[in-house]
Amino acid sequence: MNYLLIFPSYFFWHYGEAFKDITRIWTNFIWFTFNFFSIPLLLPTFFSPWRRIREERVKGTLHLEDIAGVILTNTVMRLVGMFLRAIILLLGILFVFTVFWIGVCFYVVWIVLPVLVPLSLFYGLSILMGIA
Repeated sequence: MNYLLIFPSYFFWHYGEAFKDITRIWTNFIWFTFNFFSIPLLLPTFFSPWRRIREERVKGTLHLEDIAGVILTNTVMRLVGMFLRAIILLLGILFVFTVFWIGVCFYVVWIVLPVLVPLSLFYGLSILMGIA
């Protein structure tokens, strides 16, 4: 068996098939992070009341205290919902960008890795022999 044929096969896999697999895995991580923080769900419901807590006005009465209480409670619940959704959205977007940049760094390392292995071997041997 000719062992020199391993190197072209390895480089074909490393820069061909593995790139496809890494891209697929990377997009799965981004999709998971995007959906873990429910970004597609939080955007349309951004101004909804928190946990659907709302006050209903009593029918048939016209008391200004009741109307003011209903308006105040509903406004506060919408503000609380908006504030908490904004925090979750910012954290989700931060994590999506983090996963994106980790993937970019992984690509850079993956491209340079076949060069680093022989260089590390030669550097280690030079230290072992006392040349460096």
